[in-house]
Amino acid sequence: LSVCCVGWAMALPASEVLANSWTACAPGYDELFVPRFAPWTTETLDRLRPHVNGLPDGAVVVPCCGPGQELGPIADLLRESPQPTRKVIGVDLAPGMVAIAAQRATETGPHVSAVVGDAMQPPPGSHAAFLSVFGLQQLPDPTAALATWVGSLSPGGVAVVMFWPMGAGVEAEGPWAHWGKLLKARLGDAAKRGSAGWEDTLAAAAEAAGGEVLENCEVQHRIEWPDPAALFEGMTRAGPWHAQRLRRGDDFVDSLREEFCAAFPEGSPVVHTPSARLIVVKRLGTK
Repeated sequence: LSVCCVGWAMALPASEVLANSWTACAPGYDELFVPRFAPWTTETLDRLRPHVNGLPDGAVVVPCCGPGQELGPIADLLRESPQPTRKVIGVDLAPGMVAIAAQRATETGPHVSAVVGDAMQPPPGSHAAFLSVFGLQQLPDPTAALATWVGSLSPGGVAVVMFWPMGAGVEAEGPWAHWGKLLKARLGDAAKRGSAGWEDTLAAAAEAAGGEVLENCEVQHRIEWPDPAALFEGMTRAGPWHAQRLRRGDDFVDSLREEFCAAFPEGSPVVHTPSARLIVVKRLGTK
């Protein structure tokens, strides 16, 4: 990115930077991160499974659906339910992600779709369920988003949400924590990713929106990268660190490469076990 382009990117609203970043990253994210995040996705789907036969009328909405890896498995879960062709709607702000998700939806069936939209404002109407994996922490107000999703459920509906607790941090040591320390050393408070403690406000917000919190827990899984350079390239070219390339330019990001990689044995796999959080909420009331 030229200096002119960097200035333009930094002037864009955060949501537009994210939309542009995730559109650029979409194919690489689908290749590199969907399989690495699959254990968390599977756990999220497993938490929806016990509820599918008792869901109220309405669609299953997938906010921040990314390339749509959850759409087909949700449709599979619903296939043996009382409403086997219930609508499944993926929503994402990045057109590039939605293009991949829409192709997956087409391959799944006419009742499955993916649209460009704001996850803070779900589709109109009352819904049967929300399922989201690693999108909540990217929204401008995660607490308000979850409250909106719970408030949009029909009585008996459920929200199953896996997210990275960016305020608390996802690991004390490891490559993601190392990246955060490098950014903080360079950027100070501008490196912060969310206010401290926002994760702890979610349960109360869900209850205030008419929900009962059924589960609220940490979920850890192992991630492996071939070597430090592959990790750095993957995270900054196809993952969540790519947004820094739009905000601050390639020169800034690439200037961190040597110091980042030096923290790990050259040519050896990098393994870490970050902690996500899972919250499951059921909407109270009579169907």
